[in-house]
Amino acid sequence: MPVLTLDTLRELNDPDLRLVVIGDPIDHSLSPPMHNGGLKFLHLPFRYERLRVTPKELGAAFEILRDKNFIGWNLTLPHKLLAVDLLDQLDPLAERLKAVNTVVNHSHRLFGFNTDGKGLVAAISESFQCNVSGLRIAVLGAGGGAGQAAARYLAGLNVPDLILLNRTAAKAEVLAGELGHTSNSNVRAEPWERLPEICHEVDLIINASTTGPALESLNGIEPRHMVFDMVYGPQGTPLVTFCRAKGARSADGLLMLLFQGIFAFEIWFGRPAPAAEMRDALFKAAGRK
Repeated sequence: MPVLTLDTLRELNDPDLRLVVIGDPIDHSLSPPMHNGGLKFLHLPFRYERLRVTPKELGAAFEILRDKNFIGWNLTLPHKLLAVDLLDQLDPLAERLKAVNTVVNHSHRLFGFNTDGKGLVAAISESFQCNVSGLRIAVLGAGGGAGQAAARYLAGLNVPDLILLNRTAAKAEVLAGELGHTSNSNVRAEPWERLPEICHEVDLIINASTTGPALESLNGIEPRHMVFDMVYGPQGTPLVTFCRAKGARSADGLLMLLFQGIFAFEIWFGRPAPAAEMRDALFKAAGRK
């Protein structure tokens, strides 16, 4: 099915289409094959598709989806922060993270949730067989929506050290100041240019920036490091390829997409998600084994 727009959503008359992922751009999203794999396995008579709307159109899209009685929807860039003010009620975790990636439409009231933080930690734990709460962590792109939510979630785990880097340094500094008062983690902001030195101080580097760091700034990466890129691509990402060549354990965001999707599915339907079938459908769509 072609990607939906606000105009085609208004004209939509499809009783099976009850779930969407909203973003801009959205053509690349692998959420539909993943969720449709789960729906098919459970013989649920619903379908999940992509919806492209701009930030200015987001409020109108929410009202149309509410009125058409959609079960719910996911949000990706650039909408996770904007959605917070469009909902009737926020789950406590979404309220703390100040970002929403999952919406439930229940009796025409919109409830916001965030499964990204839990999905991030589950993906890192599986990828590297580690206990995230014991790691010294740097978050790159901590000023953006994904980076802010990741940093807030990790601070809630009270990791020993949490270093925030952002190209616009002031955003990371404000966030570090906020988290320093609410977490037992040692939280601080550092200039983006200090990334080569920061590598020596951490165990795990998380990239939440869509553009990622200049690869030469990661020449300090060693085999002891773990590098997690929240971005995903058909063949991984340049950051993952570079860090693996350095001997570091590295993974892209495909598993994070899987786990946040599993948790969202369970919120919508109030039952365990068919995790194995969703994984198989996602990995097949991504061309992964």
